Amino acid sequence: MKRLTALLMLWYGGYQAVHVVVNVRALVLLTQRQAIDVPAPPPPGGWHPQVLNFFTAMAGVDLVNALLTLLFVWGFFRRARWHRWLGTVTLTISLYAALVFDIATWMSGAWTSDQAFVYWFINVTFLPVVVLFFVWGKIEITKQPEGVEGPQ
Repeated sequence: MKRLTALLMLWYGGYQAVHVVVNVRALVLLTQRQAIDVPAPPPPGGWHPQVLNFFTAMAGVDLVNALLTLLFVWGFFRRARWHRWLGTVTLTISLYAALVFDIATWMSGAWTSDQAFVYWFINVTFLPVVVLFFVWGKIEITKQPEGVEGPQ
C-alpha cells in the first residue's frame, strides 16, 4: 500500500505540475483574447461568453489548488505534520473541479466526435488521482489521532 500511495502521489504531483502550466496559459488566453482551446477545445459554435467567464474563475481556483497540491506532495514525502489535512483539501478540490469541468464541457456540446478523444484523454490521465482520493480516504480513516491509544 505504501508503494502504491507513493506512486499515485508522484502521478498527482506530475499531473498538477502540468496543470499549473495549462491553467496559467488558459488564464492568459481567457483574459487577453476571451478564448480557450487547450485543454478544452470549443464546441462547434464556439464557447458562450458565460462559459468563458466560468472557465476564467475555474482556472484561477484550479491554479491555486495545483500549487497547493505541489506543496502537499512535497509535504507528503517530507512527512510534514500538515500534509494530511492539505492532502484531504487538495484531493477534494481536484475531484470536484474535474467533475465540474466535465459537466460544463459536456453540457456546452464540446464533446463532439471530433474532440471526444481530447476529453477522454484528460479523464483517463486523471484516473490515478481518483484512485489516490480513495486510497487517501482509507489511510485517513484508519489512522489513529495523535495521543490516542488503539485497542488494548
